[in-house]
Amino acid sequence: MSISVAAPKLVDSVSIGVVQTCLDASRAWIRTDTVPRIEPISDASLWMQTCKAMRAFRDGKRPHIILFPELSIPRTRLRDFERLVASLNVIAVVGADYDVDLHRHVAKNRGIVFIPRNFFRGYPSRYCTQVSFGKTYPAPREAEKLLQMNPSWRFVGDHNVYVFDLDHLGVVGVSICYDFMDLERALMFRGNVHHLFVLAYNRDLTMFKSLADSLCRTVFCNVVICNTGEFGGSLSVSPYYESHRRLNYAHDGAKLFSAQTFELPVQQLAQAQSAKSPRKTISREVPDFKEPPAGFPSK
Repeated sequence: MSISVAAPKLVDSVSIGVVQTCLDASRAWIRTDTVPRIEPISDASLWMQTCKAMRAFRDGKRPHIILFPELSIPRTRLRDFERLVASLNVIAVVGADYDVDLHRHVAKNRGIVFIPRNFFRGYPSRYCTQVSFGKTYPAPREAEKLLQMNPSWRFVGDHNVYVFDLDHLGVVGVSICYDFMDLERALMFRGNVHHLFVLAYNRDLTMFKSLADSLCRTVFCNVVICNTGEFGGSLSVSPYYESHRRLNYAHDGAKLFSAQTFELPVQQLAQAQSAKSPRKTISREVPDFKEPPAGFPSK
């Protein structure tokens, strides 16, 4: 996999919207029919929060890309969500409710990228192109919960690694929660992406924050974690030279709904990723970005 990350058509910055919906997983998938599908009450609550966030983006600063956490969009609402995304004319990267096979008792944890059909033409659409991507490794508690629901159910992972070229907005790598700790996946992203988006339902906030800071420097890209509002801890970091500039966004605090917008560097980061391009400096002594890490592939 080799993707040029220094294309001259890139924008200076991309606007990212991060939504923290609140979902109590201990209650959301308790069902008498033992199928890992979200409860109607949780379904309605998540949809209400989703609509609230999309209205906020419509009334305020409209981002280029919107992120929703792992397992945050009920499958009963996907068609309605597509209409919201298309009318707002934004790209959405979301975690969807479990994709289940009732005959084989198989559950898949998947995300979906929604791209309005007229997005790159600059005007609203009626429909979106949808690209599905999957989680490879279930979290231990996730696998345990499926077994408790019914011993015959099993988690099936998606062993592909997904990278999306969003034209002038940059190249994006995506991961779902536990896959963020897969070092082989990080090596595949290294030198091939501008942004790494992580959709999460994660309790260990300190570990994910440390990992985001580490991969921001070693993969040398923007890293954005969109975590559930049930635990909070969503954040975004970029490999700037000055430490106080590296944190683009952070939202701490449990059980807090949030919909925020911030900017990520694109064009200047792409130049810093290219060994052939001189790094822009903010003064004579201080460069804008850190040097690429040891062994970083030159372009």
